[in-house]
Amino acid sequence: MDPTYKNGSFALCWRLQYLFSEPKRGDIVTVRFAGRNVMLLKRILGVPGDTIAFRAGQLYRNGQKLDEAYVVHHSPWELPERTVKPGHVYLIGDNRGTVMKRHKFGQVETSRVIGGVIP
Repeated sequence: MDPTYKNGSFALCWRLQYLFSEPKRGDIVTVRFAGRNVMLLKRILGVPGDTIAFRAGQLYRNGQKLDEAYVVHHSPWELPERTVKPGHVYLIGDNRGTVMKRHKFGQVETSRVIGGVIP
């Protein structure tokens, strides 16, 4: 999530944030991508029904290029358009200065979102 959160920094997770509301675009969350012990910080960029694509390193949501001031370095990521399924969110970190293969991102079930990060 660099530069928003530095590697090795401390972040608090508010587990009750989504008890009475759904995750929203732009929220930074703690998510379990694999297993029970690996938790990562990611930004929600798509909710059910949204389409997500990367073209020349730029993120497009629902066909519109997003202005992501929090992303400092854009690598030339290419990803065909995909639709976020019901019960899922689309997560991506802010550090996009390296190749896609080195990142964990994509659609995950909303139940894997542990909570929001307290700024």
